[in-house]
Amino acid sequence: FEGEKLTYKITASRIKWDPKKKIYILYDYNKRTLGELNDKIEKDPEKKMAFKFELSDLTPVVYIAETLPLGKLIDFIDKERKRGSGNINIYLVVLYKKYSVPVSAFILTIIAVAVSSMKRRGGMGMNLAIGIAIAFSFVFFDKIFGTLAEKSTFSPFLAVWFPNIVFGILAVYLLRNAKR
Repeated sequence: FEGEKLTYKITASRIKWDPKKKIYILYDYNKRTLGELNDKIEKDPEKKMAFKFELSDLTPVVYIAETLPLGKLIDFIDKERKRGSGNINIYLVVLYKKYSVPVSAFILTIIAVAVSSMKRRGGMGMNLAIGIAIAFSFVFFDKIFGTLAEKSTFSPFLAVWFPNIVFGILAVYLLRNAKR
């Protein structure tokens, strides 16, 4: 990058680290240099290069992001933005879930209390079935909207909080109509 402008792009089918020489070996190397009127393309079956990033920067970190503390996760997201990473939404979903999961637990607890206080003719079996159906529905909505945010341009913030909003409204409704 030169400022905000992409000047060239390097791709390879695979990359290997040579610890002795401290260089990377790129296989099926392609470099496309962007020009004003035409682009320059350079190809090589094997290219040895030194880069400014660490070897750990190349490992998939989606699963690591879930274990990072909040401050480190925010720093990691900022670092990925500066690198021009295309999958920022995955990390934003993880970040927003750190805030929404405790709220989800509270909402599902309220729903459980409201459903368990309902008196039905068949005993507690029907209440248990309703509670399990609501819990599975919540998990389903949570997964659908999380995946939607990760794979599309849908807002990660809205995707993470939408199930809480919908089931929060349901919790208030069930709690108001529960027999005391």
